[in-house]
Amino acid sequence: MKLDAFQKRLALSYLYDWLLVIIMTVAFFAIDQIPPFHRMFSLEDKSIMFPYAEKETIPVWLLMIICLLVPIIIIGFISMSGYGYKRSLHDFHSGVLGLCLGLAMTIMLTDVIKVTAGRPRPDMLSRCQPPADSVDPVFGLSSVAICTTDINSHIMIDGFKSFPSGHSSFSFAGLMYLAFYIAGKMKMFDQKGHTYKGFLFAFPIIGALLVAISRTEDYRHHWHDVTIGAFLGTFCSYFSYRQYYPGLSQDACRDPFLNRVAHCRKGFDLEASTNNTNYVNDHIQPKNYQLDDQDSDDLSSSSQQHILDSSNSRIPL
Repeated sequence: MKLDAFQKRLALSYLYDWLLVIIMTVAFFAIDQIPPFHRMFSLEDKSIMFPYAEKETIPVWLLMIICLLVPIIIIGFISMSGYGYKRSLHDFHSGVLGLCLGLAMTIMLTDVIKVTAGRPRPDMLSRCQPPADSVDPVFGLSSVAICTTDINSHIMIDGFKSFPSGHSSFSFAGLMYLAFYIAGKMKMFDQKGHTYKGFLFAFPIIGALLVAISRTEDYRHHWHDVTIGAFLGTFCSYFSYRQYYPGLSQDACRDPFLNRVAHCRKGFDLEASTNNTNYVNDHIQPKNYQLDDQDSDDLSSSSQQHILDSSNSRIPL
């Protein structure tokens, strides 16, 4: 019963993380409804004269499978299959939470920039359908007022959301996170120089690159949009990965941080002690905790050992 109470305390501490992910995702859908800034353009600009492709190479539903579902499946297999690593629900939860955090941050930031920048897509004139005899004002540029397509239609609203590429940022956020996760499990920088580690690390990145390149092939984005989107997604993926896992150069990079587990267990021990209970004294010794009020970003191997139970299996959520 008391172990259940500890698990509830731990689960509640992670609830705030999930709420933040949900809030950022909702913020994305709210921001996506805001009409973008309509940047002026030239009817002679060949970079926005490409044809409008009715079907995208990577539609949104396929993007979600590639960048969200596939990483979750791979993270679940590594952390829960017991093949090569001990089964760890804590590892699975940390891996998926970090993934969702990175993706939520990415789509929110990407959409804020899209709406604010209002850059025309390469196929914007094909969407706009200006009259055949239209010309730019003398010493000036044209505006959306010249378009015959309804400015409030989805095709026109989407036509001014070129920068940065959402597909690129989302794919790099999901697949780069997966690459970091795999690199941590392999202890990629253990100075042993195994070539296969480099190739395993590269495979998810190749997938992200292919998604990004498809956006230029569909004439949905300029190469600048794709490049910045890739950088944005990579930054968010690394930031979210480091929230729950040590740096790849550290010896303990294989396992997720246990600071929060230690705090929850320590707090539960103190509460149980105050209530004059005898909560699992054979398993947990509060005096062994190596944490103070200002915790370090990660735990050493010796201090992490205090968070493991007597069978050396990680604590489940």
